Amino acid sequence: MKKLLFAITAIIVMSSCVTTKEAKLSRADLRNEKKIAEQSLIKEAVESRRFIIKLNKLYYSHGGFADLLPRSNYIIIDGNKAVISTAYLGRQYDFRGIAAIDMLGKSLNYEMTNNLLKGKYEIKMKVKNGTTSFDVFLTIGKNGNCSASVSNLKIDNIRYSGYVVPIKDKQNNPSESSDRI
Repeated sequence: MKKLLFAITAIIVMSSCVTTKEAKLSRADLRNEKKIAEQSLIKEAVESRRFIIKLNKLYYSHGGFADLLPRSNYIIIDGNKAVISTAYLGRQYDFRGIAAIDMLGKSLNYEMTNNLLKGKYEIKMKVKNGTTSFDVFLTIGKNGNCSASVSNLKIDNIRYSGYVVPIKDKQNNPSESSDRI
């Protein structure tokens, strides 16, 4: 009787170990599929020039960094339109103080290079609004991490880090203007 009870217990334990191993493998497969799907969304957004970069750190030119609020500090690229809204801490070459960069303009001279070996995109562009223009350099990883650098004649070169959020396509509503971002 003891041998029979032991055999039944051994079979139950072995079968439970097999099912947990299969469950772990299926969870790992789901994670990998989700990761690949997110990477394809980021790739599509960057290549179609429809994405938001939420900035979460500002790096000082002489070392150190400051944490930023991503909902208040961002760069939006939507086709030829661009919006820059970020904090600024650094050297200034203007008589008025500059505490932030807040600009709605057009992205000109947009150059994108794709480095497949390293899995990243490098983007150079000029954002212009009337007489003011900023040079923006972006490095976007395949997982969505981003490094941004913004420069102008009146400010020092400033670096940021953040992450990419794709802009979702909406159905065109006749009551909305096509010029809105």
